[in-house]
Amino acid sequence: MPISRAGACNNHGFTMIELAMVLLVIGIVSAVVMPRMGGVLDRQRMRRSINVVRGTVRYAQARAALTKRIYRLTFDLDQQVMSVCRLSTETEGCDEQSQELRQYRFPEAVRILDVVTVEGTKTHEGEAVTHFHPTGLAEPSTIHIAGSSKQQVTVMIEPLAGRVKVLDGYVDPETS
Repeated sequence: MPISRAGACNNHGFTMIELAMVLLVIGIVSAVVMPRMGGVLDRQRMRRSINVVRGTVRYAQARAALTKRIYRLTFDLDQQVMSVCRLSTETEGCDEQSQELRQYRFPEAVRILDVVTVEGTKTHEGEAVTHFHPTGLAEPSTIHIAGSSKQQVTVMIEPLAGRVKVLDGYVDPETS
């Protein structure tokens, strides 16, 4: 018959108290870590969306200069989608075959709040467009983007060379 000693291993497994203590520690650690992980994922989605906007602007500007055609960057605020197309020379609309980039749908955690176009109008719904000309000029636009964690970012497309400036917070174009 085995005699148990203090500090010796129990060959029959863990006691209920030992399992409860491990579960308690895991619960406390996850309660502390999980809210921070959610914020990290939101910031990552926001950063990725900003990088996609920045890359799309560069692409549209480069394609306009290369092909000597006008390109249109469209923000559909109702659908939360961004797309690029080449304008037709005959009509004011896009060429049927010019959908060179697939549409980018913003993630659920990231929303386009509004877009301020070259005329100074602030669009909250519907479509807002920015044109890129063959001469290298871009129509100045300001895009306000918000994340689910109340983080807001202002993306500004500058007219010369189509540079993109990213500012923290909601910044109106007149104040910058």
